[in-house]
Amino acid sequence: MTMRFSRRPVAVAPLLAAALTAGSAAFAADIPSARQEPAPPQPLPPRLTFTASAYLWATGLEGRLRTLPPLPAAKVSIGFDQVMKNFDGGLMGAGEVRYDRYLLFVDLIASKISPNKTVYPAGYPAGVKVDSAAFIGLAAAGYRLIDDPAYSIDAFAGVRGFAMKNTLRVQVLPVTLKLAESEQWADGVVGARLKVNLTPSLYATTIGFVGKGGSRYEWDVFGGLGYAFNDSISAFAGYRAMKVSYRNGDFIYNALQQGPVLGLNARF
Repeated sequence: MTMRFSRRPVAVAPLLAAALTAGSAAFAADIPSARQEPAPPQPLPPRLTFTASAYLWATGLEGRLRTLPPLPAAKVSIGFDQVMKNFDGGLMGAGEVRYDRYLLFVDLIASKISPNKTVYPAGYPAGVKVDSAAFIGLAAAGYRLIDDPAYSIDAFAGVRGFAMKNTLRVQVLPVTLKLAESEQWADGVVGARLKVNLTPSLYATTIGFVGKGGSRYEWDVFGGLGYAFNDSISAFAGYRAMKVSYRNGDFIYNALQQGPVLGLNARF
């Protein structure tokens, strides 16, 4: 009897590959996978922002004013508690444009103060009343030196312009002599500002400038507290003082203005 054996090829390779694949998968499952750390947040690109401020400065006026001879220099002293009795009107506001660390700051004041009382200069046989009208404008470029979540420091350099008008009324009964003189000048100024965030909503701030040019000297400083209601609206209150010493011929404006400030900021 003759026995025949089949020599059909057995599909060994596919079976071996499948076994290796299964083993590799099982081995890989036993290896702990590396934890994927979240990507750090990307910083927001800088954008242009604008802040507008409207405020009331209940400023008193103390100093010496003069227009033309033969009238003497008149001494004026109005406390801020008497401002409403002597204040004829005014407009006060500020604005700031910021891009990244670069700043442009402006501050405008227009006011007129007319003391009710009459002064009697020594050696002069008449009473004198003084009116003072002023327009003061500041424009300064700035740079944020420190921008930290807890506080920020800015530096400024710019120019402040003045337009002043002093009016003296000499009361020599039964007539009143009125003399007025106007002056315009500008000063170069430098300044700095500090803002400290006390809480997410409450902050303290101070800003000051010094300068000279047309004036013999000037300085201006404000300090106060602010409260942010949201990202756009905040209110602030504080105290401001400004001293200007200017003389040109017979025109004298050597005065200190100071008093409380109350205002509102709107950020866009």
